[in-house]
Amino acid sequence: MNFTKLTFKNRFKPALSKIICFSVAMLLLTSWALAEPYPVQARLDELVRVDAPYPAPPAKEPQLESGRSVAEASTRVYIVRQGDTLGAIARRYGFSEEKLAQSNHLRDSNHIFEGQALMIPGTVLQYRVSGGETLSAIAHKFGVNSIELARMNGLTDPDHLREGQQLSIPAGQGGGSLQVSRALPLDQLIWPVQGWISSHYGMRDGAMHEGIDIAADQGQPVRAVKDGRVVFAGPRGTYGETVIIDHGNGLRTLYAHNYRLLVSEGQRVLAGQSIARVGSTGRSTGPHLHLEVLLNGVPFDPLLCLQRTYA
Repeated sequence: MNFTKLTFKNRFKPALSKIICFSVAMLLLTSWALAEPYPVQARLDELVRVDAPYPAPPAKEPQLESGRSVAEASTRVYIVRQGDTLGAIARRYGFSEEKLAQSNHLRDSNHIFEGQALMIPGTVLQYRVSGGETLSAIAHKFGVNSIELARMNGLTDPDHLREGQQLSIPAGQGGGSLQVSRALPLDQLIWPVQGWISSHYGMRDGAMHEGIDIAADQGQPVRAVKDGRVVFAGPRGTYGETVIIDHGNGLRTLYAHNYRLLVSEGQRVLAGQSIARVGSTGRSTGPHLHLEVLLNGVPFDPLLCLQRTYA
């Protein structure tokens, strides 16, 4: 064995490895510097879920162990499927058929239809107080006890409510004037803007997020989801430049954080008509549309109502 040759290899092997590693690193750095920059995207107020793009909602909702879909579990609204009976739905949630019928103002419990929305007893809704409303009037509207409503919301003086105050309402108690069953437009509203859902309906940072956020490019058209009449158009606090459209039968939609408004109060609009331009006004960290769907002043998940089709 040539001892001199072996010693030479052992001495220079570490140095050779360092030279190779350095060369590879320089090659990668040069490739990165010369590469095309990543396309500029709309800034988002939250991390976008790349696996759940806005234009392609899931064809089939994931199921929980109880058999309820994620949407049903979060909103406590059950969407009637083909073959359902009121008795079977009531047993699924642990209620009597009579109580479920009473909670939804059903005169004939034998006639429910596919796609009908049923409010589940025990549901807690978030309600925003309007100017001049009293606790007793709100309690009557939802068919609940005013004393219980005051206790549930920690109101020391129930005679003094402020406009915009949030109240938790134990809905689905029976009585009252709130009717969900036939007024909620399930899978009927067109999409207002093309983009990505950056924040879903539900609890966010310890507070209720009453709509969905769709991240989109600055200035992109915002369209009315349904025919209606504009009842508000202008700045609205943390919502920024906002449009509210009344569609009749207690249904309203709200479009917030716009850059510019294209309609005015009292104007009639058609589904698909441009009503604003996407912006980042109000409390926002990037251009996006905040969309709310309200029935009798109560917010519902817009994904229950938007068409399940590509934009």
